[in-house]
Amino acid sequence: MAAEFKNDEERGNDFLDPSSKELRGIHRTLRAEPLRVVLADDDRLFVEGVASLLSGWEEFQLVGRAYTLEDALMLTLRLKPSVVMMGATMHGVPCADVVRKICDDNPNTRVMILASMGESGFVLDALRAGARGFGSRDELTSDRLRSLVWALACGDIAFSGSLGTQLQGALMGKDGKVSGYLESEAYIAALDDRERTILALLEEGLSNAEISNRLYLSEPTVKKAIGSILRKLHVNNRVQAAVMYAKYSQ
Repeated sequence: MAAEFKNDEERGNDFLDPSSKELRGIHRTLRAEPLRVVLADDDRLFVEGVASLLSGWEEFQLVGRAYTLEDALMLTLRLKPSVVMMGATMHGVPCADVVRKICDDNPNTRVMILASMGESGFVLDALRAGARGFGSRDELTSDRLRSLVWALACGDIAFSGSLGTQLQGALMGKDGKVSGYLESEAYIAALDDRERTILALLEEGLSNAEISNRLYLSEPTVKKAIGSILRKLHVNNRVQAAVMYAKYSQ
């Protein structure tokens, strides 16, 4: 199965190179026509880069490009591709509603979310809406991208990147539901080491000035870090952040 292809930097005996004759043979066995792909992201340079990669892989055919969620939905409903690669947000709008409409219209279309660090909450929403995979834009290589698209097209769930374990655990919760704990775990996993340290001090009830003194940081730096924490945890204030961390730490 394509999902078993190894695409990490350490390649063992079971690694199957995406450009190998074996992979092309598997493709011919599975289907006679190329896998049809729609690519949707508001970063035009990123779209062009991925499109260039896809054009060099004979097993894929890029049939549409979209730079807004509205165009992504229209193209997908009309073309019914095998795979849609979509940004977690486009022009500041989360993609979950569009993912849900795509999956409701054609369950055979597989959606993969392309996201940056700090967007785990949007990715989880998209997974709950029916997306089947995730690729980290910050860590994606050409081999990883090729293997991910293959895995999705073969009907598997595919994750790549440092958030993959947390996101997969959240998606595969009991009865297909994401528990509050796993959701919090995925959000907290998006924090860097300094932000986790500051969050732990927020849970202790320390003020910005006290955190500044404890960590030898300026107060503006602490304030900026707390703002980043609130965004990544998808909460409105430091109290909600502290409560989430307290539940996560139990």
